[in-house]
Amino acid sequence: MLWSRSSPAAEDPSERFGKACPVCRQQLGSGTPPIDRQTGRFLMPPSFRLEVGAPDGRNGLPWRVMMLAGNYRPAESTDPVFNEHEIDFSYLLCGGGHIFPDAALVFHSGASRGADNVQQKIDDWNMVAAMGAPASGKTYLLVRMLRQNLDNLTHWSAQNDPGRIRLRKLSPLEELPLTARISKYNETRKTGEAIQPTGTDRQATPAGMLDDQLRDALGAIQELIRRTVVDGDRRAKQWGRQFRQPLVLRTDTGDRRTWTGVADLPGELFDEQGTNRREAGMLRSFDALLWVVDPAVAPNATDWMATESVTEERLLLNGSLRPGTVSAYGAEIVRGNRESIQDGIGEQITMVDGLFATDEGRPLQMLIAITKCDLIRAALEKPGLNLLDIGAPGDVERGTASYLAFAVERWAQRETPADPGAAQLLTYLWGASSTEPAVRQRRAVQVARGLLDHFSQADEFWKLVHVGTDNEVHIPGGDVMAEVPQHIRVPSIDEHLDSALRPGSDAQILLRDLIMSAVGCGLAYGLGQQSALYRMHREPWITLRFFLCSPLATVPIAVDDIRLKPLDPRGRFPRVDDRAAALTQLLLAVLGRARR
Repeated sequence: MLWSRSSPAAEDPSERFGKACPVCRQQLGSGTPPIDRQTGRFLMPPSFRLEVGAPDGRNGLPWRVMMLAGNYRPAESTDPVFNEHEIDFSYLLCGGGHIFPDAALVFHSGASRGADNVQQKIDDWNMVAAMGAPASGKTYLLVRMLRQNLDNLTHWSAQNDPGRIRLRKLSPLEELPLTARISKYNETRKTGEAIQPTGTDRQATPAGMLDDQLRDALGAIQELIRRTVVDGDRRAKQWGRQFRQPLVLRTDTGDRRTWTGVADLPGELFDEQGTNRREAGMLRSFDALLWVVDPAVAPNATDWMATESVTEERLLLNGSLRPGTVSAYGAEIVRGNRESIQDGIGEQITMVDGLFATDEGRPLQMLIAITKCDLIRAALEKPGLNLLDIGAPGDVERGTASYLAFAVERWAQRETPADPGAAQLLTYLWGASSTEPAVRQRRAVQVARGLLDHFSQADEFWKLVHVGTDNEVHIPGGDVMAEVPQHIRVPSIDEHLDSALRPGSDAQILLRDLIMSAVGCGLAYGLGQQSALYRMHREPWITLRFFLCSPLATVPIAVDDIRLKPLDPRGRFPRVDDRAAALTQLLLAVLGRARR
């Protein structure tokens, strides 16, 4: 049996979430919005509480809607009849419609059933926005990332682990955006049908979700807004439709509970002609930005992408750019438009008072996921091609070395601590306080060359990206005595999880993250983002981390204008929760506050 307490006198939810919605900054909690003196109406919609009862015999859901400002009569269903003593789920809706947990869901069994009644406890939340050009693979990446297992699967002990992250069951409306996307991912696995653009998803917005699940409750909310808010008709039509509902994870670490929301923003939002620039502007207040970089639209992608014929190249591009788009508009037009959007995201992030990010006295975690790394792996399997060939001459090496150089500088200034493996490498790069900057630069280039040479082997690259086993990397010495050989053992993903889940580790540079970020930064330079990334490195308030990801784990090609299939006839798209090393590392970074 599921049950929870909810009443108008319950704890003010703004005590847990703050007075403003973390997604859209609209009213949250029981505060009263500003009132128009002439009409006596609210200038903006207030928060609502939505209570939902158990389904009746026809699977209908009883509900009640209360406005958390003013003294207005609640609206409730009459068929089925709402019973305030039989409430299964209670939600808090912000003034923009975003859905949060209100009262607790308590799972009871046995003789003690019904004996406990507690409020949902949330200690902290963090908001992450996922950005990327259209068809960059962002939704595939988010779905796979959010379903990664954060347990070390090589441990067979039941001993208590204080740093373990446990997922908490979400209420039905909270989990709907993610479960809907998982269903679409599974459809790709079963039938090959590709996930359609995010902007076309009706269930992506709060109003769309309520329209599907509780249409009459949505109508009641809209009617309350018409009666109580200035310009009520327009506000009612817009309510819950301007900003998408985030994908939510609620996690427990020890006795600490964290709410994490990931906004899956459509690529079209970042077009210069985008219709909802205000939504993009909300990203300034987020805790982290996840920028999904698509290799398939990089300037010289067709030079290194693995193809055996013109026909295969067309199928591969159509699969990577979204089925149907190449045949409709032509590969070069599609790639050019998306490359422009991808470049524009980087430019905006680094502008002073830019649209997406600005220095407001707090750090910004910038997570950069190079997706579709299956394309890069396939390229590395071609004779004579290596990571240095992905981009203009010198770009990849320069990017890898620059990441190492900026990382060691921050570490040496005691801004960022490191685990023992990372500290050993950083100590070599830094030398002593009297070491000449030119020597440090040569060492960064020496290590960068060694890393790129090692990970230009397709199997070793795939260990880092997907498989998650350890890598033994030998860095040759240089031409001068100061450049001595180095040996780096990159930990497996299970070892990495042990380090990452130790209390206090969230602020550390971990060796596996350092190596992946260095190689990832090099590849991002090669994919055309050198200028934007260099400017980000120079901003002390931005922390840059890179992830080499392959959500589909094998190169897809287009079957027709709708469906995908693996290029390799023996290949198969992975299950949504299959372990993938980089996606696991990315999830740890996205959870952020949950690891404190």
